[in-house]
Order: sequence, then structure tokens, then C-alpha cells
Amino acid sequence: MPTRRRKESRTGIYHIIVRGINHEKIFQQQREKLYFKSIISNYLQKYKVEVYSYCIMSNHAHFIIRAELQILSLFMAAILAEYASYYNFKHHRNGHVFQNRFTSECIEDERYFWTCLRYIHLNPVKARMVKKPEKYKYSSMAEYMTGMLGLLHENAIELYEQKFSSTEEFTKFHTEQQIGIFKDISSEIELQYREIALLLAKNMFREYQLPLLMQVFEEKRIRKEYIQRLKEILNISIKKANELCTTTMNYVENE
Repeated sequence: MPTRRRKESRTGIYHIIVRGINHEKIFQQQREKLYFKSIISNYLQKYKVEVYSYCIMSNHAHFIIRAELQILSLFMAAILAEYASYYNFKHHRNGHVFQNRFTSECIEDERYFWTCLRYIHLNPVKARMVKKPEKYKYSSMAEYMTGMLGLLHENAIELYEQKFSSTEEFTKFHTEQQIGIFKDISSEIELQYREIALLLAKNMFREYQLPLLMQVFEEKRIRKEYIQRLKEILNISIKKANELCTTTMNYVENE
């Protein structure tokens, strides 16, 4: 099957995801995460790329990177090849370490940039690895909070300072709920669907000033509107929207 051509961002900014093959935990150990960071740092000196956000989880990693598309591909190929060599030697194995090529998603506007950055920083919180994103050692959240640059480009700090007046405001921004789906591993995307479905139900509960949240699902007129909104917001089929409605209703009922 021919490789699909990668879409080019008008802004030159991309949300990048790399995944371990077969969901393998390729960054399970602390020294593996640190070594991956060191590889990235070394190649930042060679290639003209700017890192605006990152988070290294156990079986995948997220980045926001600004670069020319051709340079981005060379940069990612270099860091993934070197890490794969290290990982295979360390674990006495052969073969692929990463699942296919890296995934890229174009970031075309400022609003999407910041919501994507927040999503990336909240990955370890959603995985219940930490309670606050700034406590996770292997993401860019701490670099933004302290101003001590590791992988982040200085332009990232400049954008941050233009957007937020204090670290408190930046922290508060990370507590705000959002409706939007970001590329991720399949299990995480399904979790995003469920979180947004619950958030939408709560929004409609307040909008219609209902006595109980369950009435969003029990009252036919409101339920039909809820399903339609799910379909439109998440860009899913009506069948999938109905399934999400049922899942969310069961969750609310059992809470």
C-alpha cells in the first residue's frame, strides 16, 4: 500500500505523536525517557526545528513542533532511528520499536495550538500518574512554569509570556474543560469521546435548568438534541452518537 502524503501546515506547526509497536511500553523506565530526551536535545542542534510542547508517556509521546515539513521528517526519522537502536540493544531484541511512521496533525490557528498544548500536558493526569501536570517530570509543563529550558525553544516561552500574565494563570488554564478531539492512541481517543459526552450532558443540564442530570437522557426531546450535538461536535455517525449516549447515561445513573 503506498504511503499517504503528509499534509503540510500553513503555520509550519504540527502535533506529533509517536507510538510503541503493539502498544509496547518503550519508555517505561526513567532512564529510557531521559535518554529519549537527550537524543532529541542533540538533534535540535542539527535540525532547524522548534519544540513548543512535549510529553513522554510509557508507550507513546506527544510533541508540538514548528518546522518545514521536509526538515521535520528528517528530524523525526533521526531521533526515532537512534532511540530504536538503543532500545533494541538494551532489551536484547530486534525489529521495529515504533508503530509505523510518526503521526502528524496540522495546527492552523492559535486557539487550537493552546488547547492542543493543554491536552498534551494533561496526558499524565488523565493516566493518573500525577495529580497536577506540573508534577510530571517528562513534559514541557515544568519548563514553562520555571522558565528553565530543556527541549523547549525560546520562542515557546515568548508565546507563553504573551498569552499568560503569571504561572497561576497558566495553571488555571490547564484546569479548564474543553470540547475537542486530538489525535492519540485509539484507547485515548475513545476516552476523549466519553469525557466530551459527559461534559456536553452537564452543559445541557445547566442550559435547560433541569433538576437532575439524568433528565438529559430521560426526556426524549432533550435526548434527541443531545445525540445530534454529539454527532456534530465529534463528527461521528448517528450510531456512534447513540452508543455514546447510552454509555454516558449508564455512567451518570451509576454515579
